[in-house]
Amino acid sequence: MQNESTRRTGWRRIPYRALSLAASLVLLALGIAVMHQRVNWRDVAAVWGNLNPILVALACVIYWLQYPLNSIRLQRVILWATGCSAHDIAPLRFLFKVTCSSGFVAAAAPIGLAGDAAKIAALRLFGSLSVTEATRCALFDRVVGVQWLCLIGLATLPFQGAAGLSMEIIVPQLVIFSAPIIGVAVLLALPSILARIPGHLIEKIARIFTGYQAILLPSRSAIQGAIILLNLALAGGALYLLFLAAGSHVNAWLIAAFIPLLQLVNGLPFLYMGWGGREIAMASTIGAAGSLTMNETLAISIAWGVVLITTGVVNGLFLIGDWHSSVPSADDHKTDRVV
Repeated sequence: MQNESTRRTGWRRIPYRALSLAASLVLLALGIAVMHQRVNWRDVAAVWGNLNPILVALACVIYWLQYPLNSIRLQRVILWATGCSAHDIAPLRFLFKVTCSSGFVAAAAPIGLAGDAAKIAALRLFGSLSVTEATRCALFDRVVGVQWLCLIGLATLPFQGAAGLSMEIIVPQLVIFSAPIIGVAVLLALPSILARIPGHLIEKIARIFTGYQAILLPSRSAIQGAIILLNLALAGGALYLLFLAAGSHVNAWLIAAFIPLLQLVNGLPFLYMGWGGREIAMASTIGAAGSLTMNETLAISIAWGVVLITTGVVNGLFLIGDWHSSVPSADDHKTDRVV
């Protein structure tokens, strides 16, 4: 009986595990089909063969430095979302380990949201948060990152227009960046909407989405914006090093203009580490605006994907060791927590 239940559970999980990889492969195949007459895989392989290994390794190190910054962001989100003091939540060292480990899970599992699921589980099992609080904090952490990527991306559009970039490049970015901002507005309104629907389950769901306005206070927004700007500088620096490693001299300001869009694509939950979508985005932005060949753009995009996977796999080292956060468990708190 147990084996039959296990087989059924495994059967249900297969489509979800395959969904992210399938979406990435479909987009990648679509991009290659559209560009097949302009792509020469021998030239792509030649770019890979000529990559400077030292610069590629340095790009991996620089890109990985986002994880300490993201752990600080997670800590601030937990403080603001729960209203707890720093003594009542897991220490920063533990949150750094959670952030790195979730990055490993995202790289190892072909499911876009696997990293968030691992983060929620760690915050609940080894931290002091309930399931509801852990889910809310992980959700807000992702939303605040996307929100600032879009706001910074929107701020770059006037400069792209002033630089003479075509509207064919600018208008799609405007649509892409605007959609998540509308989603944030929906998130703010969702608790009051759900409150009108009776039911205990709906009430629990509403509590997950409650309190995002606390993240938007000016002083807190300034901190989050600064963290995202540093993240973009590191991601853009890593990409710039890859272009240098390939012997391609791309204008650094061009990378700065498009890095919010590329990072947004890298973090899409329905893609595996951005594969497929990133190649299309790079070809239509940096490739088009920088007058790069399709072979060169595709080769660098794939190399960047390898950097993302490498930094994620390296984070597997943080799974080793003690996982207790040395703070009181949720059961020890006198306040009621939703489990």
